[in-house]
Amino acid sequence: MHRAVRHLYEFGLFVLDPGERLLHLGATRLELPPRAFDTLLVLVENSGRLLEKDALMQTVWRDAVVEENNLSQVIYLLRKALRDGEDGARYIETVPKRGYRFVAEVREVDPDQDHSRRAESKILESKIDDRNESAGFNPPPASASSAALDSGAVEVARVNGTGGSLTSGSGASEAPARSPGARRGWIQGLVGGLAMVTVVALLQAAGWKQRLFGDADLGPVRSIAVLPLQNLSNDPNQEYFVDGMTDELITNLAQIHELKVVSKTSIMQYKGTRTPLPQIGRELGVDAVVEGSVLRSGDRVRITAQLIRTSTDRHIWAQAYDGDLKDVLSLQARVAEQITDQVKLSLTAEESGLLRRGQSVDPEAFDLYLRGRYAWNRRNIEGFQRAIDYFNQAIEKDPNFALAYSGLADCHTLLALYGEDSANIAQAKSAAERALQLDGTLAEAHTSLAAVRILHDWDWQGAEQEFHRALELNPNFAQAHHWYGNLLLGPEGRHEEAIAELQRAHELDPLSVIISADTGFAYYLAGQYDLALQIYQKVLATNPNFVPVHFYLSQFYRQTGQYDLWLKESAENIRLAGFPRQAEDMQRLYAAGGFRAVMEATASPRASNELAGTQPSQVTACASAQADAALGRTAAALNTLEACSRGAATALIYLKVDPVWANLRSEARFKAILQQLHLQ
Repeated sequence: MHRAVRHLYEFGLFVLDPGERLLHLGATRLELPPRAFDTLLVLVENSGRLLEKDALMQTVWRDAVVEENNLSQVIYLLRKALRDGEDGARYIETVPKRGYRFVAEVREVDPDQDHSRRAESKILESKIDDRNESAGFNPPPASASSAALDSGAVEVARVNGTGGSLTSGSGASEAPARSPGARRGWIQGLVGGLAMVTVVALLQAAGWKQRLFGDADLGPVRSIAVLPLQNLSNDPNQEYFVDGMTDELITNLAQIHELKVVSKTSIMQYKGTRTPLPQIGRELGVDAVVEGSVLRSGDRVRITAQLIRTSTDRHIWAQAYDGDLKDVLSLQARVAEQITDQVKLSLTAEESGLLRRGQSVDPEAFDLYLRGRYAWNRRNIEGFQRAIDYFNQAIEKDPNFALAYSGLADCHTLLALYGEDSANIAQAKSAAERALQLDGTLAEAHTSLAAVRILHDWDWQGAEQEFHRALELNPNFAQAHHWYGNLLLGPEGRHEEAIAELQRAHELDPLSVIISADTGFAYYLAGQYDLALQIYQKVLATNPNFVPVHFYLSQFYRQTGQYDLWLKESAENIRLAGFPRQAEDMQRLYAAGGFRAVMEATASPRASNELAGTQPSQVTACASAQADAALGRTAAALNTLEACSRGAATALIYLKVDPVWANLRSEARFKAILQQLHLQ
């Protein structure tokens, strides 16, 4: 019986197997998406020939109606898998406005040959040749050692950490008698083979084994960053949609307890950059990244994702998903589930349930929601107010859209924390509670409700329960760790726990300046002033115009009696907040009468309002109380503080631990205020 003839195609260090539909790199099997494999096969079979785009799409997609972007996306995936230059110089050449050409030399290979070992030998030989040439060596002809390796007379075994082993491809007792010439050839082959083993052992010791033959020994993937997805629509007005898809994929993956997932704040700095993946891996502290793209056409969406190990830049997995806009959340969940499968994670029943929920959304409501999140991510008052408008429009389209209520809660909570109208707290509470009525699994809504429990209800126990539930649902939610440490544990005086939570938030969002600044404040509240100052200075070096760090530094310098530096940071804080005239007034007061003159003016309600600009009355009242305390006017400070507490000012959450109130803590009226806030 004759077997059907089949061919393998060898090019560079790769072997393409049409029968098994696999691409091999040494011992590594690269499984390409179906369209990507078909495209590569057509290119390889027509090596050296220009293939027009239309002809290529008709061949691969046959009767399906596709756009040129589909082909561009497949070529992108192939170049990543082949580790090709973006201009296709090594394998796939782009001919502008026409098509593509496969430019590498292609050889047909007998499928019975051990192509894995052939490829590995080629990789090793090429590396050795490069190293010999750079060192000035003139190696002898490689025919003996190459023949020994190819024939199997000497097989290089995996060398382990205990010394390794060398096995012969055929037993010595089976070897026929040899002539002296043959014996000399055999000896040369053996010596060459032993030399190869020595080189392999040395390369492994130097860390080259993973770079040459794969990353099986690197351990499992347990940390991931989802890089900003690429917008394939060529429409800049769709950036909000693509960024929203990135956010949703991060949220889905972040629900997996065994996987560390970096927050969006840190990954967005890589948008539009060409930073090498190994560098990204080092900067974010992750084993792998997810790259991909989004193509939206009307109410249809295509999401493409691929998983790449950062240390080796090696492709692990890729897939494309198509669907209706109303099913986009389910598509994202499928992507996340596939990634967890690829990194061999065992999901709990709750995690599987969260990923496999069938979710349909009103396309218009979802579009408005993504516009709202895009505005919210600007993290300023104007952005929050614009986001509120979008979220409200989304709710008008779909009154049961839980994510839109959660977005509203986030906006109103942050407006309150930024010192805006205290009515925002009540609105945040209403929105968060409605979101959780509709979907109790939203970690974001639990986190906002936790903040409301503190800032509106002074219910510290209830807030802690909400934080715990948020982190059960999404252990990678950096904002929940951040607020838990900064708004609850720190104010309660649980300093070690607060610092631990903020450090965990920093691990998940390593490039967030607000998390870094608040970590410094946690050390300040704990009395570790040197560490606090170090962190503040690092934040300042990263972002000299970041307002909160100037405020924190002003507090630090006032507490340590460095009043010239206190003035510098206080004035800069006020100027950057948008009140340059008030900053100049403060500097004139200090020049005339020093620190005491500024405190006298701040203690006066009218002057305090002028210095504070347009800040809410509760904020200026608390500033007046601090000024009276600094001037030693205990009764006046307590009077103003009591008025401040009746306004439920958010600034009072640190009343128990902020050293600015140290000389009031023994007063009965001060203790009564702490009891009123449930902090005593």
